[in-house]
Amino acid sequence: MTDEHRLTASVVVVTKDRPELLAGLLESLTRQALPPDEVLVVDNNSTASYAEVFAQYRDRLPLKAVVETTPGIAAARNRGIRESTGEIILFTDDDCVAEPQWVEKMVEPFYRDPHIGAVGGDIAWLGITTDLIGEHYRADREAFQQ
Repeated sequence: MTDEHRLTASVVVVTKDRPELLAGLLESLTRQALPPDEVLVVDNNSTASYAEVFAQYRDRLPLKAVVETTPGIAAARNRGIRESTGEIILFTDDDCVAEPQWVEKMVEPFYRDPHIGAVGGDIAWLGITTDLIGEHYRADREAFQQ
């Protein structure tokens, strides 16, 4: 990456009523090889309080929080796009843990090709949940390994 014009990156996270999971994600964002320029948490009108989590990470991350009262992930992500200040917007979920190279690897393609508009990456299921999504990832992983 060149220092001529370093692209800024905002991490946008949508959350609703899951402060304990958000804390895990925010902790992983403190260990990034390339720290994000902004971490924007979009609270989709939670009833749970995030005050303790925000207090814990406000000095460790460039943290900003907004509340989106229109229900749904689409409305919350669109609010995140409008409110973010980075040239590159990275989306992740509140129940994820970002690998230490995540931000760096996500912005890298934008330096290689100025025509790139979007990138994505692999998602590794850790096997912690037993819900329908977990069953999907488990079945997908088993099919891939055969």
